[in-house]
Amino acid sequence: MIFSFLFCFFVRSASGDAIFECPITFITAESGPIGVIPSNRVGLSVTPAKYDCAYHFLIYPGWALHFSISTHYDQLLGDNITFTDNLGVVHLLPTPNQHIDEWSSAPTAILHIRTLSNTSQMFAIYEFVNVEKKYQQVTIPTGEYLALENMKNRYFTFSSKANDRVALNIAVKNTQDYDTLLEFMFLYDGGDVRNCQMVGRLSNFLRNKKISTSSNVTILNFYDGKSPSYLIANDWSSEKPLLFKSRKIRAFAEVSVFSKYKAILTSKNQQTTGELFDASDQGAAYTWICSDCNSFYWTVLKFHKSTTTVPKAYIELRSLSPTHNTSTLLNYSVSATLDRNFPQLIPSRMFTMINHYSGIAVTLDTSTSKAMTQRWLRPYDGRRGTIFSPSIWDPKTPPNFSFQFEDDNQKFMFGVNVKEVRIAAAGESLTIKTGPTASDNFSYKEFLSDSTDFWTRRESKGNFMQIAYDGLDKRSMAIVSFDI
Repeated sequence: MIFSFLFCFFVRSASGDAIFECPITFITAESGPIGVIPSNRVGLSVTPAKYDCAYHFLIYPGWALHFSISTHYDQLLGDNITFTDNLGVVHLLPTPNQHIDEWSSAPTAILHIRTLSNTSQMFAIYEFVNVEKKYQQVTIPTGEYLALENMKNRYFTFSSKANDRVALNIAVKNTQDYDTLLEFMFLYDGGDVRNCQMVGRLSNFLRNKKISTSSNVTILNFYDGKSPSYLIANDWSSEKPLLFKSRKIRAFAEVSVFSKYKAILTSKNQQTTGELFDASDQGAAYTWICSDCNSFYWTVLKFHKSTTTVPKAYIELRSLSPTHNTSTLLNYSVSATLDRNFPQLIPSRMFTMINHYSGIAVTLDTSTSKAMTQRWLRPYDGRRGTIFSPSIWDPKTPPNFSFQFEDDNQKFMFGVNVKEVRIAAAGESLTIKTGPTASDNFSYKEFLSDSTDFWTRRESKGNFMQIAYDGLDKRSMAIVSFDI
């Protein structure tokens, strides 16, 4: 980068006496995209005693001001150097330092140098940056997430198709950690960097739980730091939730109706545990995101007696995030046989868990190991589960699946409930087999010509059960539950 090269060159080629003048007008891009302070010096310079000057910069819409500053002064002598950004936030520059970066968006910024002694030294390079030319805009719909690790030369705008306000939540790798790199990301309340005001650092926006005033919010990282965190955006609305009469489960298209909302980030081959609590009917919602995998194994769900209202307590899982307004796919309540539902495969990169009237302990595993797969496919007496087309959880994934539950040393009574099947293309099929040694084994293969919603049950004894769906069309899907 030319700016970085110039800074290194200037610091190393100091010569001559510095002239610290104090401009009486705004410094703008018209006077040159790059400048230095002091104006005639190309290295660390001694600041005169009793020098008090505020350098005012006028920054045009769509532009930003970048300062790279080197300082060496003694605050005990009454000397200090501050940088005031466009929000009026005053940053006291640390000393001594070789190179500190400061950025400001439109409309103004101030570099203020105050000295009493004649021992302070400083040198600064400033650059006016045309953000729209240097950075490419990427638009993301609400309901989706952004990996903050790679934002170089790009800025990102979350946009609500429902024309709703936008709510932001952060998901960090370790839910106990605070991501300090969020301090270096700028947030604009709107859909671009020219017509919208930069309203604060992302860290402050999230800390204060602010919501955008428009249907768009824009994030820009001027610094080189690569944050490991993810940012998820949802629609924010105070409208009442919809009611799905057939399932008697409410579906939420926004996050404001929840008593609490949080995003949790994990990656493949990780086990994540959590203690979650909510005492309300609205429920506390948690969106789980896997950064580099497309499935979770839910292995543990325990209700804590002391914090659970048994008649009302229940847990529901929905696909993707609240903004997608999906119905409930899995629903659990307090039961003496609750453990028999696990492990449960969730074939998705992201899903939302909603906790009502209960304190719970949960464990989710993203392992890709053979041992975890075998655990999912191991039959045992009393076991229950549901198999979904992955496309039900995420429309971007295919609908097909194939699983075989098997134990060579033991026979089981397998029960299968075909809850819903949708065939959109010729040749697609749902196949269910048990065997091979049971005399009453069955092989069930159904071809359907159009959308069908039905419930069909099959039972048979054997040492394996195979359930496979050969759907290829994105409109196709199948939901099959089983019990052993």
